[in-house]
Amino acid sequence: MTSFPLRLPDDLKERAATQAAAAGVSLNQYIATALAARVGAQAEVERTLAARGKRAMPGRAREILQRAGRRNPPRPDDLDDGA
Repeated sequence: MTSFPLRLPDDLKERAATQAAAAGVSLNQYIATALAARVGAQAEVERTLAARGKRAMPGRAREILQRAGRRNPPRPDDLDDGA
């Protein structure tokens, strides 16, 4: 286990402390749990995207895009650059 100095805006610390107290845990435990959840979620996103990337078929997107306008030409506002 390691310690890490953390600077938080006062209002964020106060809200976190209030939520930690309501949950019956220390502020330190609350922050560690919230960070663990975020790190775990990010790791899951990375695993999911890596798995999807392995299933990708190079050139398939280009093939799909080449068919996209057939029988469905772009509308004038599709080509509007906003100027």
